[in-house]
Amino acid sequence: MGRKHLHSSIMIASLVLIGTSAAHAQTFTCEEVMIPMRDGIRLAADVYKPSQGAGPFPVIVERTPYGKRDCEHSAAQYYARRGYVTIIQDERGRYRSEGIYYWWRDHGGFTEDADEWGANYDGYDTIEWAGTQSWSTGKVGTMGLSMGCFNQYMTAPTAPPHLTAMFCTQAAGNAYKDLFYQGGALHMIMPTWLLTRNEMARPFRVNFPGRGGYVGGHDVWNEWYREKQLGNLDMGASMVSNLLEDMMANPHYNDYWKQFAVDEHMDKIDVPIMHFGSWYDRYSRPQLTMFNGVREQGGPNARNAQNIVYGPWTHGAGEVMNRVVGDLDFGPEAALDYNALRLRWFDYHLKGIDNGFGSEPPVRIFVMGENRWRFENEFPLARAQHRDYYFRAGPSGSIESLNDGLLSSDAPDGDDRGSVSYEYDPMNPVPTIGGDFFNQPAGARDHRPADRLSLTFTTPPLQEDTEITGLPIVEFYASSSAVDTDWVVAISDVHPSGYSQILRQNLLRASHRDGHEEPRPLNPGEIEAYRMELYPISNLFGEGHRIRVTITSSSFPKWFPNGNQFETDDRDSTGVVATNTIFFDRDRPSRITLPIIPPSSRP
Repeated sequence: MGRKHLHSSIMIASLVLIGTSAAHAQTFTCEEVMIPMRDGIRLAADVYKPSQGAGPFPVIVERTPYGKRDCEHSAAQYYARRGYVTIIQDERGRYRSEGIYYWWRDHGGFTEDADEWGANYDGYDTIEWAGTQSWSTGKVGTMGLSMGCFNQYMTAPTAPPHLTAMFCTQAAGNAYKDLFYQGGALHMIMPTWLLTRNEMARPFRVNFPGRGGYVGGHDVWNEWYREKQLGNLDMGASMVSNLLEDMMANPHYNDYWKQFAVDEHMDKIDVPIMHFGSWYDRYSRPQLTMFNGVREQGGPNARNAQNIVYGPWTHGAGEVMNRVVGDLDFGPEAALDYNALRLRWFDYHLKGIDNGFGSEPPVRIFVMGENRWRFENEFPLARAQHRDYYFRAGPSGSIESLNDGLLSSDAPDGDDRGSVSYEYDPMNPVPTIGGDFFNQPAGARDHRPADRLSLTFTTPPLQEDTEITGLPIVEFYASSSAVDTDWVVAISDVHPSGYSQILRQNLLRASHRDGHEEPRPLNPGEIEAYRMELYPISNLFGEGHRIRVTITSSSFPKWFPNGNQFETDDRDSTGVVATNTIFFDRDRPSRITLPIIPPSSRP
């Protein structure tokens, strides 16, 4: 079997089992250590050490804001039993670590003069501490999910000498574009995160024992009262999280956000990275940006050592990844052994075990619909054929939506004078259903309740299996009666039963159509062209299925609804109702361009 797009049901076993460290029945020890940072703050870490073998051992570090679990971290135990010292550390200001928590500020910096935005290098200092202990071989790997992945991305450009490999699961590469203001609108995941992690109100952000849970004792309130009185702060200013305040005070892409923009510094990264992503995760696009960017711009140790995996899952990871994602069972191959895959990666890079990673193609994708894994040499795929599907008047006969339009490979002709209008009321947003929603229900869900409240453009039933793998691009012409609005575009796989399986949904704020740094209002009624690159997908639309594109102006509570007034999200009040129009005639051929994988090139 050659290297080019390998494909078999046996391949999944080779991903995780070949050449891994023996699953020792050995025990381990664990103790909490307070690791000093360069400014004197100490961060709490549980250090798991193998009980057997003289050592020294390679080291795996995970830094997390979610709690180190006091020597009961199952993954750390898993790796300690297989010959790794494993360190799980509470980030600065979280749980048992000292200091004040501020997301990502203290992990590292990207300039020679770190004082431009922060003097602390907690990621660097922790890795170097781990790499210089007597029980360490000097080879240090890092792992972590979400926040625990982004802190790895933040640390990588600081180039700790002992950092040898990273396994980075589901995270952003740019805090503004990929997370807080995805598409220009406030993403509600971060206010939700602050609320659920007890970081929303200032009394709970001070360093206080047990602060990972609800804390409201005398010392906490005394600290808050002193800060409020000495700072002459009103109740609102003193109670709201400074993290939320900073996020809301910087609604456009500026220097504040550039301190958290790893994707602007990929040339400083010189370490092998496994980017572990999911089709139903909100970070599938930024991880692809990091993968391709480091391959093209990174240092000599990084360029040929970037790997990426895409499975059918939602955000999060367990010891074995779920085969049931939302409503659908994606089959036995979707149940990937996550710990074993990470072990194989670290065995190759930290122990030098020849388990085949170096000879495998760098891309592994799970093709939904076909429900099988496949190796690829790149992503997007070079052999994809890009095919335009145009918005047409319809009807498609597939759904009772606001317009039930057609999606056709035939461009509009001279007889088409197509347009359709709808009212968007910010007080009655379209609900978020499935996809990369940060709360349940997520994943593969029936999107018809949202489709019915939106404009839909749907193909006739497909005459053959059609694989779409890559980055769909939507180009459309639109106007609004308001000075600002949002455009929300989704793509779905419509099953013969009518079930509309959401695949991907993205947003573009109209005032951000030329970029996020200097938004500009609309001229009401003026028709403008818009271009949106959707996040990556890989899905086999079976014979008899349909492809559907849905357009609307909201998806809540995923994004904070646009009040249509060219105001920041915290000042829009109830907003105004906008009449929005999509055009699809010969002179304004709105369309989606889909990356089709020819049947002859599918293994």
